[in-house]
Amino acid sequence: MTDAQPPNYRSMGTKLILVAFLALLMTLPAFFVGGLVSERSRGTADTAQQAAATPQLLAGLPIKLVDSYRSVNRSLKYVLLFLGLVFITYFIFEATTGKRVHPAQYVLVGTAQLIFYLLLLSLAEKIGFDLAFLFAGGATVALLSTNAAWVFVKRAQGIRAFAIFAPLYTLIYLLLRLEEDALLIGAISSFLAVAAVMYFTRRIDWYNSLSELTDSRNADATLL
Repeated sequence: MTDAQPPNYRSMGTKLILVAFLALLMTLPAFFVGGLVSERSRGTADTAQQAAATPQLLAGLPIKLVDSYRSVNRSLKYVLLFLGLVFITYFIFEATTGKRVHPAQYVLVGTAQLIFYLLLLSLAEKIGFDLAFLFAGGATVALLSTNAAWVFVKRAQGIRAFAIFAPLYTLIYLLLRLEEDALLIGAISSFLAVAAVMYFTRRIDWYNSLSELTDSRNADATLL
């Protein structure tokens, strides 16, 4: 008599729910960054008030800093959207390549995105928001793309990741600069992102386990 084997509940659907939960959980540290932005913004406003008698000071750095803090604070409103899109990208890579990605690796990806906001804040205080976004965003996109190549052991995946993440961070910048049309652009972009996810996951068997998917792809590779 053989012992019954426990069922494998690690389906693709379950993994997607886990990834979505991790994206939601990773937004919590963003509140710390938001508090830091508010604190430093208040300090700059107090400095500007104390220097009201010095027109050169009022017309210079403090006002630029207040604008930078406002832009950084607005960018934090989109943190869940872009955490989710980056996580979904990694998940699609995982589903289409058969390479299993540990939840800890998703946490590292989310941590890199959160550090982007710290880089953006610290650089904006020194060189202004536009240049800060260019350097912080470029560094983050390069890191996430390189990490995709490392995780999936394929340089092509890193190139694909770069082709996705570079427009994604460009979209963040456009949403911050086109204030009047930000809602419209954000809504259209979100719709197109969901449509893309539906398209690229159309052949996925959501009830299939990750291990079975990996075994199947390995078998296909062996036959070829």
